[in-house]
Amino acid sequence: MGLLLYMQSCVIVTLCLVPAISIGLELEPSFDVPMVNVTVKEGTTAILPCSVKYLGLHQVVWTDQLSTLLTFEDRRIIDDERLSIERPYTKDWNLHIRSVRYRDQGIYSCQINTSPVKIKTINLNVIVPAKILPELSSEDMAVREGETVTLICNVTGIPMPTVTWYRHNPTKDDVSKDSEFCPGTNKIGISGEVLLIHNVSRYCGGNYECIAFNGVPPAVNRLIRISVEFPPEVRLPNKRIGQDIGLETILECQISAYPQAISVWMRKGVVISNGGKYRVEIYHEAEHTMTLSLRIRNLEDTDFGSYTCMSSNSVGKDAENMILYDYSANRKTTAATTSIIPTTASQSSFTTTTIPIITWNPHASRTPDVKPGDTVVNIVTRKPTPRPEQRPQLDPGAPGSPIQSKTVQGQAHKNICSTSVVLCGLIFVWFHS
Repeated sequence: MGLLLYMQSCVIVTLCLVPAISIGLELEPSFDVPMVNVTVKEGTTAILPCSVKYLGLHQVVWTDQLSTLLTFEDRRIIDDERLSIERPYTKDWNLHIRSVRYRDQGIYSCQINTSPVKIKTINLNVIVPAKILPELSSEDMAVREGETVTLICNVTGIPMPTVTWYRHNPTKDDVSKDSEFCPGTNKIGISGEVLLIHNVSRYCGGNYECIAFNGVPPAVNRLIRISVEFPPEVRLPNKRIGQDIGLETILECQISAYPQAISVWMRKGVVISNGGKYRVEIYHEAEHTMTLSLRIRNLEDTDFGSYTCMSSNSVGKDAENMILYDYSANRKTTAATTSIIPTTASQSSFTTTTIPIITWNPHASRTPDVKPGDTVVNIVTRKPTPRPEQRPQLDPGAPGSPIQSKTVQGQAHKNICSTSVVLCGLIFVWFHS
C-alpha cells in the first residue's frame, strides 16, 4: 500500500514539472542573417528580405535611414503607396518598394520588440542607367570652314557613365567609311562629355553620335549633325573641247558648295537659260556636290569661243572658263613639201623637208593656210653611206691601217667639198633669178 502511494506522488510531481520545463526552454526570436546588401535598378521593385524564427508574440517593424517608422507588423504606417509588407511564408516580413528611386537608397532596419531590441540591417543601393540631358547638350549646328566646333553631351547616371564619340560618314550604300581628309571617322576614340574639333573642314561635316553607358542597361545615344559652310569650288573635267559644225556638244562642270546657291553657265557675260539651242541640266553626284551640264545643239561658227561656269553662295563664289573650238578646222592641215638635193653615188645624200609652222588661234573660225612669207623650218636628215658587203683582205689600204684612215678622211673632205660646191651653185642661181 505504501509503495502504491509513493508511485502516485511521483506521477503527480512529474506532471507538475512539465509546464515549468516548457516555459524555461522557450526560444528567443532570431534573424536568418544579421545584414544584407540589396542592389536594384531605378524604376524596378526593391525587395528587402526579413525572415524571423520563433517570433512568438513579438512584433516586427520596419524603419528607414532616418529612423522613420514605415510599417507595423503587416500594416503600412507612412503615406507612401509604393511600400508594402509581403509574406510569402509565415516567417517572412519582406518590405517591397515599387518604382524605387535613387533617393530611396540607404539603410533600412527590420526590428523585433525584444529586450533589448533585435535589428537586421539592409543596405539598399539604387543604380541609375545613363541619361543624356537634352537641354544641356548640343543641337544640330552650321559652322564656317576653319572654325572650332564644340560638341557637348551632358549625361547623368549612377555610377557615372562613360561617353564615347562616333562620326558617321555614310556612302551611297549607307555604309560608314573612313575619310582621309578628316581623321577619326567612326570611333573617334575620345571619352568625355565635350568634343572639340579644331579648324573644321568641309570633309568633317556629317552626323556625330555620343553614346553613354555605365554598365546599367540600356545605353543611350544622341545624334548631332554638323553642316560645314564653305565657298563654291568649280572643277572642269576638260578646259578645252572640240566639236564639228552642225552637231551638238555638252559642256560640264562639277561644283562643290554648302549652302548650294546660284550655279549657271555664262557666255560673254550673259547667263544661259533653257530654250532654243541651249539646255541646262543638274545632276547630284554626292552630298554638297553636283554636275552642271550645258547642251548646245546645231553648232554654228558663232557658238565657238569661251564659256564660263559660275557658282556663288553666302560664303563666296568661284568660276572657271571652258573653250569650245571647231574640231573640223583643227583637223585641216597643209600638205608638207619635200625637196631632194641630188648627189653622186659616191657622195652622202641629204633630204630637206619643208614643214610650215601653224599657230592656232582659238578666236579664228578656221586654221589659216600656209602663204608665201610664212616661217618654215628646214629639217636636214643625213642618209648613211652604204657599207661594203664584203670586207677586203688586209693590205696597206685595208680599214684600220694608217693609209686607209687617211684615204677615208680624204674621201670625207672630198664629199664635203662636193656638197659645198652644189650648195654654192644653188645659192648663186637663186640670187640671180
